[in-house]
Amino acid sequence: MKKTAVFAGLFLIIGCQKTLSDEEIKKYVWKCGIPCGLSDIIVFDENTILRNDTIFLKRRPYGKIVKRTNNFDEDTKISVINLENLVIKDTCIFHAK
Repeated sequence: MKKTAVFAGLFLIIGCQKTLSDEEIKKYVWKCGIPCGLSDIIVFDENTILRNDTIFLKRRPYGKIVKRTNNFDEDTKISVINLENLVIKDTCIFHAK
């Protein structure tokens, strides 16, 4: 009985995790929670474009999305590495607003 409950709970958690599409990402304003040298806010508009996980700002590579998360128990977030300054190896965490 306990194994069934654990398996059902694990299945529910895994089943509720969702990867965000490019279109879903573009709908949000992204606020930085853990900085890595990029701006505090990312807004997709005519100057900010998303293509193949790479964020371009004014046609120059700005950041690369390495993880997209939309869980039922957490907020919607993306993990981004800095492409403006390749010396910085930290990963930014941006939260959807």
